[in-house]
Amino acid sequence: MKTWDVVIIGGGVIGLSLAWRLQQHASVLVVEKSEPAREATHAAGGMVAHCDPHTPRALADMVAASARMYPEFVRELRDEAYESPDLREVGTIAFFAADESPNCDGARALDDDELSRTEPLVTHRGRAYFLPERSVDPRKLGSALEKAARHRCVDFATGSPVTEVAVLGGRATGVRTTKSFYAAGAVVNCAGAWAAQIKPFGAPTRPVKGQMVCVVPQPGTRHSGPLIQHVIRTPDVYIIPRSDGRIVLGATVEEAGFDKRVDADTVQRLHQEAAKVAPEIGQMRIHDDWAGLRPGSPDDLPILGTTSLQGYFAATGHYRDGIMLAPITAHLMTQLLTGHPTDIDLAPFSPLRFAS
Repeated sequence: MKTWDVVIIGGGVIGLSLAWRLQQHASVLVVEKSEPAREATHAAGGMVAHCDPHTPRALADMVAASARMYPEFVRELRDEAYESPDLREVGTIAFFAADESPNCDGARALDDDELSRTEPLVTHRGRAYFLPERSVDPRKLGSALEKAARHRCVDFATGSPVTEVAVLGGRATGVRTTKSFYAAGAVVNCAGAWAAQIKPFGAPTRPVKGQMVCVVPQPGTRHSGPLIQHVIRTPDVYIIPRSDGRIVLGATVEEAGFDKRVDADTVQRLHQEAAKVAPEIGQMRIHDDWAGLRPGSPDDLPILGTTSLQGYFAATGHYRDGIMLAPITAHLMTQLLTGHPTDIDLAPFSPLRFAS
């Protein structure tokens, strides 16, 4: 029977990034219940929003480090996967409430004249700031990560969910799915919103639903690129341009269990809110809509590190920051799994903090 050094449960952006990095040091198998990068990764907006004032203080160092890593992270992916995740470095224009301000270097306020010059189609007004942020297309990122992982000879087992972690002699020895058993020296739970369903696991992760919309120019409309160049964030909607002309609008935050149904009224509301920001978006047609399930935790912080079971680790609970935190999570968990000190203290994110 084949044995791997590490089995990773879950093939989303976190599991794939970790598998890609870790394969340089160990043999890795990714076990995914459906197809890689088809759940929260597929549904995400893709903002690398390290200037967000709502970032929990405990997460600030990880967010800043991950943002710094992104250009090199993407460059390596391009070199290995021969596929671009559509990294856009134009920046973000964010509208803040009176009691909010950005928390990153390089942010600056925009007056109405500069806002008009920067984004002529944006008519929304308020406390506008330019933020030196990036964005990626998560679907292209997921595809590139899978290709790069396979290029490094990561193994994949798809189409069957993990039901439990196998335990022998007080330590994790592999995973069982509905179809098979996979032996390993260590196991990492990267199952996102489904992480708590795998036994044993004590972390109370939960799904947090987010509905999103994609709009495109009407047939016959000619544009040399996206109508909007920058990511736009307001308290009511965010607008994320893709280089091929698509614009993604989002997103709701709903406690709805594992329900991924899309509500037509919500789709229309997001479209209307975006049109208030940039009226030409109101003339674009709805191309697609969807809902994804973010992995939430009780304190809105990721769940990273060793569990109470020897050889069993967790890297989940990233909530709305999975895309943002993928590079640093892969780096830190690779350090942990290979026996090296981590560059950032993982104690605030320990799975053990939920032990009763």
